[in-house]
Amino acid sequence: MGVVYCDSLPNKPLVEAILEVKWGDPGLPDPAYPMIVGRLYESVKAEYGVVEDLELAQFPPGLAVHVPRHRFRVGPNEWPLVQIGPGVAALNDTQAYTWQDFRRRALDFFPRLKKVHPDSDELRFTSVKLQYFDAIEFDFRNGDVKQFLRDKLHLQAGLPDVLFSGQPIERNPMHAALQLGFATSEPKGRIQLGVSTGHREDKPAVILDTAVASVGEEAEGARRDFESWLDSAHSLIHHWFFALIQGDLLEEFQRS
Repeated sequence: MGVVYCDSLPNKPLVEAILEVKWGDPGLPDPAYPMIVGRLYESVKAEYGVVEDLELAQFPPGLAVHVPRHRFRVGPNEWPLVQIGPGVAALNDTQAYTWQDFRRRALDFFPRLKKVHPDSDELRFTSVKLQYFDAIEFDFRNGDVKQFLRDKLHLQAGLPDVLFSGQPIERNPMHAALQLGFATSEPKGRIQLGVSTGHREDKPAVILDTAVASVGEEAEGARRDFESWLDSAHSLIHHWFFALIQGDLLEEFQRS
């Protein structure tokens, strides 16, 4: 059996896929920022021709470094899109995402970013992150979220009984949030898993936030060999996602 990708699931839970790079001092805006916005648009407009200026674009760059200010979309209110701000650029996609298409776009967009930057030879990434948000419908207000995490996602989460025994406290959590991070060797960085209760389209859900990030000196490896970093990061996230949903959830997501 070949590799199964999230995008091959007819009923996939994906909310958004994000690839983000940052460069420069987090306290100082990139001096080249105003210039590269126009240059980048000229470079990508054949594919991302719709410009959307975010509210932050009205304020001086120093007020919010490493925050996107402009979006270039494939069509009005359509995805995927690319974003740019002082010291930050990102590629975002949603429900129509496929890994093959996302990878192609990433390998096209980020080299363009380096080409349009006037100091591309000196451009140093300080952070590179590949991140996926998934939402699994579950009414945590009336159901036992601890049991859902255990039975559906193979995660153990709980508190000792002594905290509740004889106390006027309901045992079922009103909400939940779990965050774990582990060092990785390929790519050099960390993998992070966040699990929390939330909503998708006003329906209660369990939200998965899975990301691989390389920060500081580790991000330089991504700059030197971006393709290898991207493939390695995706491989880790892909493995974790399918290991977590193995069983009932995978069967549910495979239904047409």
